[in-house]
Amino acid sequence: MKKQIVANVDQRQTRVAILEDDRLAELMYERDEEERVVGNIYLGRVSDVVPGLDAAFVDCGIEKNVFLHVSDALESEEHNGKFGRRGRTPPISQLLKAGQEILVQVTKGPLASKGARATRQISLPGRFLVLMAHTDNKVGVSKKIADDRERTRLRKLATQVRPEGFGIIVRTQAEGADRKDLEKDVKFLTKLWRSIENKARQSTAPALVHEDLSLVFEVVRDVLSPEVDQFIVDDKVTYDRVLNLLDSVSPELRQRVTLHKKKEPIFDHFGIEQEISKALRRKVWLPQGGFISIDPTEALTAIDVNTGKFTGTGSLEETVLRTNIEACDEIARQLRLRGIGGIIVIDFIDMDNPRHRKQVQAALRTAFAADRMRTRIMHITRLGLVEMTRKRTEENLAQKLQATCPWCNGTGKLLSAESVAMEAIRHLRVTNIKEDAVLVTADPLACMALIGPHGSAIEPLEQELGLQIFVRATQDIHPEEFEITAKSLQQLRKELRLFEPRSTATIHAEDVLAIPRAGLVALVDGCIIEVPEASADAATPLRVKITKATNSYAQATPI
Repeated sequence: MKKQIVANVDQRQTRVAILEDDRLAELMYERDEEERVVGNIYLGRVSDVVPGLDAAFVDCGIEKNVFLHVSDALESEEHNGKFGRRGRTPPISQLLKAGQEILVQVTKGPLASKGARATRQISLPGRFLVLMAHTDNKVGVSKKIADDRERTRLRKLATQVRPEGFGIIVRTQAEGADRKDLEKDVKFLTKLWRSIENKARQSTAPALVHEDLSLVFEVVRDVLSPEVDQFIVDDKVTYDRVLNLLDSVSPELRQRVTLHKKKEPIFDHFGIEQEISKALRRKVWLPQGGFISIDPTEALTAIDVNTGKFTGTGSLEETVLRTNIEACDEIARQLRLRGIGGIIVIDFIDMDNPRHRKQVQAALRTAFAADRMRTRIMHITRLGLVEMTRKRTEENLAQKLQATCPWCNGTGKLLSAESVAMEAIRHLRVTNIKEDAVLVTADPLACMALIGPHGSAIEPLEQELGLQIFVRATQDIHPEEFEITAKSLQQLRKELRLFEPRSTATIHAEDVLAIPRAGLVALVDGCIIEVPEASADAATPLRVKITKATNSYAQATPI
């Protein structure tokens, strides 16, 4: 199977796509305004111990207190003898007290209204193995390494290189690795653990003592392997840093890393943008004309399989079987691509033949074999229902790219303002604009995201494109839409109201925008005006004096 990694590094976000046989299989996002916490290690302070939940809440200095279940509250998987027989977990009140400082690692990021989840069983991933602190004598090998001889060889090597007081799990990447490779990982990870311990001793809770790798380098560590044919990145600085990292960990993979130099944006070149749009749709068509419907709920995700336009050429049984087997591959791909986890219920088309049900279940297990997330698939029922679970560590794709629609009280979805702004920027980059200026018209929130804090994002974009950009907001446009109009600079200056420093303007009540940030933000003749010294509920009309002005943004102070 042909496998490629495509990395798009932008000023505001980093996106990494994994392609399998030229089809999008996984998509990962990292945005500057979002705090990535999964894998981070914190010195936290226990804020509450809740016996009713058998859990504690730990203040780690992030937005919400971290949830720590009793099963994760022991520093080691091997229970201390004073708490009774092995396998019996003591009450949370015996393990933790309010105000206690503890070292925790985040294992699951915040989801919706829930905070992050953490554990005291800290593990540090390397390229070939995972080092587990406070877990003496444990040596494990990834279950995805199927060859028994290779498993035995790697277990023996891991036992030989395991440092005293630590446990080791050999990763799938280690297949074919020698002792020197494992020793290099052990040396690096033990040194890293000592530095984490030293930093924790010198810190006062709550404090971040270890931050996991950024997205691109996490992918280099966890995904880039001899099985990957090509790693393409569109940013020269990131490209050089990836090569430097590979020099020390896997020099043989350097030749697989290339820099995208074409003018066409990298995600457009590989057809990924179109696939992202499809990944947000409810209905997904299958090759033969059937389709699956994906419906997320509060507790689980329901997937329904339908024959659709596929009528088959033989019996009804064969038509149903072929549709169900086709659906298995697409379901596995969509769950990976959309980052869907938790409980999943799949409603296959009813099959009366037990042999057909076994075929579909085998096809489903095979389809998930390549999934990096842990999955558990239950048996298929006579009604064609399959219950399964897939490990979830962070928000899924829809939660990252979409915001709850205020027009329908959460029953529908629309792209977030940041996503609309990024889409507008992408269109500006791919559109062949022959004029020297362009007018971008969009929803006020999208305009705010496009121009950036205090209008700081437009000037770098103008320099990049060699254009004068005028951003104007209107509340008469759909929040997901925008219009790009190319005109001469002279013509736009005639048509649009441009504010000048020391000039004045009047803000009326209907001009004030409901922007969740400090100060007053208003829309005057389509231009965003920010008045930091005034509040959103200031008396209007309000006379203001312009202190800063650009083509797309103005800042003012009350007169």
